[in-house]
Parts: sequence; structure tokens; C-alpha cells
Amino acid sequence: MRPFRSPFRTGSNPSARFTVTVAALALAFACGTGIARADSGAGAQASPAPTTAPQIQPQNPGQPAIPPKKSSKTAALSHLPIIDFVATFTQPAYYSNNSQIQGYDPIDLGGTVRVPVTRRFNLFFDRITEGTINQPLEHQGKIFPNDNRDIILQYHGTYNITNNVSLDLGESFRHRIWSSGAPIVSNRPFPTTIASVEHHFAYGTLSYVTKPVKELLGSTFVLSETLDVQNVDHHVGALCSAANVAAGVNQCVTAGAVGVVDENPGKSRYYETTQGVTWIVPVDKKHGTTFVANERWGALNFYENAPFPYRYATALTYQLNKTFSPGFTLSLRHADLHQLEQGAPFASPSAIHVGSYDILGTFHLDTNTLFH
Repeated sequence: MRPFRSPFRTGSNPSARFTVTVAALALAFACGTGIARADSGAGAQASPAPTTAPQIQPQNPGQPAIPPKKSSKTAALSHLPIIDFVATFTQPAYYSNNSQIQGYDPIDLGGTVRVPVTRRFNLFFDRITEGTINQPLEHQGKIFPNDNRDIILQYHGTYNITNNVSLDLGESFRHRIWSSGAPIVSNRPFPTTIASVEHHFAYGTLSYVTKPVKELLGSTFVLSETLDVQNVDHHVGALCSAANVAAGVNQCVTAGAVGVVDENPGKSRYYETTQGVTWIVPVDKKHGTTFVANERWGALNFYENAPFPYRYATALTYQLNKTFSPGFTLSLRHADLHQLEQGAPFASPSAIHVGSYDILGTFHLDTNTLFH
């Protein structure tokens, strides 16, 4: 992530600018979806709260921003939005060729809009695309040939409690917008969707960022704890078969009509947690080069037609960021995810394994600079 022109008027001091970069990277990686950059922007000058960015992987949102050090100078707070457009190219990591993925599309546009409310509180909207959410599952050497193209939309607010502790609260919505295996896509409107692949949950994340460790090249570490809350859907639509009608299940009275499934009659809500550690290395602060490694474990996804959470065995992401100008950052990323389920379709110790090699180009627009 690039050490943007410091909104705290740090001038040409690269160390001061890097403080902002650390804050942005910490947020981007722990939130779980990815992008190359973020900074507090001119509109948030003197605010201890940096902006976020679309997060590194869709595994788990919720990592709040880590505030940079305060500057001796302050400026008026602006409430105009700061926008990051993130173009992503994805190559699935564990397939011998793309012909194994029917109808695969490797490019999409996502991004983040941040609106400063106060110097410590910011509102965000993220559109997350590509990476590991845009490919089929792979299980013990078996590849599912149909590509699933998902997007993740997140609405959240970040409050910087102190310069080292932040809280992020929001909602995450993962939606399947296309699949080459069309029957698995919801083909009826709510509340009678069939084979629903939605994933909608609320979350809260508390995070702590350490001071730079001189013995590790000035590295900074971020520790995070996330609580996920997922409602149980008691009205999932199901296509009625003749066997369903004969057995009198799923409220089916006519074959071909839509019945209703109660995923888990004994529960109304699931509570899950996700833990994360992020390592941020300032490879070259002067030229805006940063390396980040992130490890997460805990909850992952809960779809409406799957009465169990998907859990990480490991979710490891590496990302190298290079800033070329205040308006553009290029990032290279690799994600390697192993997921264990509590139940079908692959009972433990079987696991889903997906990975990706990604190129991310982040274009930064601070609308405050257009009017100041």
C-alpha cells in the first residue's frame, strides 16, 4: 500500500507518511477483502482515523482501521467522500488451465467509499470482487467445473478508540451473481428462493496495532478478534419433487412447486468468532513498497441453505504493494485457503482448498481535493 501524501502535513518525511500506510494496510488485511491502498485523505486532515480500503479477502470482514500518530498541525474536517476504485485480475492458483473452469471471467471492478463523520468515526461501503470468491471449489484433488462468480457488499463504521485500538461494526452480504451451473443460483425472488447462496451476517471487530519493532525491520503487527452473528433462515425455498409430495415434507403439495425448508428449527441465530494476525513490513518507505502477511482462522461463511458454519483450517494471504503516485498503487497478492466444514458436504477432516494469484490496481480519488 502506498504511503500517500500525508493528510497530517508531514511534508517529505517518509516515516510520517508510512504511519498512515500502516493504518490503511492493517484495516485492509484484517477486514478480509483486499486492496492496495488507503489513506485518510485531505478531507480527514488531522483526524486520527485513516481510511479503509476494500479488504484483502472475503474470508472475514470487520477489522477496524488503525489510527496513525497525531500531527502537530490540524486542518478542518471535511465530510466529502474518499473513493478507491480497485480493478482486480485473478488467476485461480490450483488448476492446470482455465478450461477446467467453465465461463471464467478473471477481471472485475470493486472499491471502497469512505465518508468521514468525525475525526475518529468513519462510514464505509465496500464492493469486493475476484480472488477466491470467483472460482469453483476444489476438494481433495477434485475440481468442480462450474465457476461461481460472487461479490461481497459491506456496510460498516469504524471508530478509533485510541491511537492503537479500533472498533469496526457492520454487515456483510455475499451474493452469487452468476454461475455456469445455473440450477444452483437462486431463481425465484425472496422469500421462496431455491438453492439460496446468500451469506448475510453482522459483525464486530476489535483490533490492536503494535508499535514498530526495530529488530524486525520496523515491522508492525495487528491483532484482531471478530464476532460474527448469522440469523438462521426458517423459510428457505425448495423445489418440490414427487417424492417430497408423497412424503409430505417441505410443505410440498404439488411436484414442481416451491416448498419451504426450515434449516434448523432449534436455532434462530448462530454466533461465530474469527481471529487474525497481520504482519506489515516497510520494505522501502521512501519509495512506497510494503509487504503484508495475514493469517486468519475461525468462522468463514454461512449460507442460507447450509445449516452449519464453514471454518478455517488456515487462511493465509501475502501481498506486496508498490505506490507509483498519489493516485495509483499496484499490488500483487496470493491467497491460500483451507476450509473445514462442520457437516456436509465434506465432513472433517476433509477440506475445501482454494487459492488465487491476483493483480490489483487501486485508483484513489479524494473528492475534497476537487473543492479545496
